[in-house]
Amino acid sequence: MGMRGAGWAVGSEAKSIYERLQELDPRYVYLLVIIVISLPLLRPVGIPLGTMSSETLGLYKYIDSLPPGSVILMIADQSPAAAAECQPGMLAIFQHAVNRGLRVMFFAARTDAVPFISDAFKKVIGSEADHPDYGKRYVNLGFIPQYEVGLTALAANLLYTTRDAYGKELKDMEFFSDLPNKNARDLKLAIYYGASAVDWVVRQLTDPYGVPVGGGVAAVLASRIYPYYPDKVVGFLTGLKGSAEYEVLVKRPGEAVAGMDAQSLGHLAIVIMVILGNIGYAVSRRRVQGGKRP
Repeated sequence: MGMRGAGWAVGSEAKSIYERLQELDPRYVYLLVIIVISLPLLRPVGIPLGTMSSETLGLYKYIDSLPPGSVILMIADQSPAAAAECQPGMLAIFQHAVNRGLRVMFFAARTDAVPFISDAFKKVIGSEADHPDYGKRYVNLGFIPQYEVGLTALAANLLYTTRDAYGKELKDMEFFSDLPNKNARDLKLAIYYGASAVDWVVRQLTDPYGVPVGGGVAAVLASRIYPYYPDKVVGFLTGLKGSAEYEVLVKRPGEAVAGMDAQSLGHLAIVIMVILGNIGYAVSRRRVQGGKRP
C-alpha cells in the first residue's frame, strides 16, 4: 500500500514550467507572435537600428548638399510585392527633397507603380495636382512605357511626354521655364526606386549626361547595385532597413521604422521561445536519466 501510494505520488508530481512549455498548444505560440508583431506596427517603439550604412548616408549627404531649386528625377518602378520594402524609402527621400526646397519630377516605369506616386504626393505634401506648388516644384509625368526606350526619350527632352499625369501641358509649367537645356543635363540627381536593376538608368543618364544616380531596391537586389557604387551611384537604400535608416535621418519615422520594430521584436520572441524549449528538453531528459517522470 505504501509502495503504491509512493508510486502514485511520483506519477502525479506537478509539471515544471519547462515541461508545460513543451506541451504548449502551437496556436498560443502563433498568437503570441502575432501580438508581438502587431503592437509595434500600431505604435512604433523606435528600436535602435545600429550603425547607419554608408550607402544610406551617401545618398542622404548628396541630397543634403544640393542647393534649393535643384531638379531631381524620381523613377517609381516598385511592384506591389516590393512596396513594403520600397515605398517607405521613397516617401522619406521625397520628404528630404521637399525639406531642402528641391524640384522633383516623377514618372512610373511600370503601370502598377503609378499609385505609389500618388501615395507619395498625398502623404508628403498633402495633395496632388491641386497643390499650390504643383507645376512649380513638383511634377508627375505618370506612366512612361518601355523602360530604357522611354527613359532615353525623356533624357533627350524633359518635355517629350508633352502632358503630365493629369493632362496639363508641360510647356506651360513654371517647373521647366528656367531650365537651360530641357534635357537630362538639367538634372542634379536621378532616384531609381523599385524591384529591378539600376543599370538601365546608369546607361541612359549617367554615362551620356553625367547624372548621378541614387535610389533604393528590395534587399535581395542590392548586390546588383554595388558594381556602380560609389562612382556612378552615390548611395542607395537596401530594403526595409535602408528605408528605416532614411526615415531616421530625415526625422520622419514611419512605416519602415515600425516594420523594423516588428521584425526585431518578432525575432526576439521566437528566439526566446526556442531557448526555453531547449531548456525544457534538457531538464526533462535529465529527469529521465535520474529515474524521475519525464
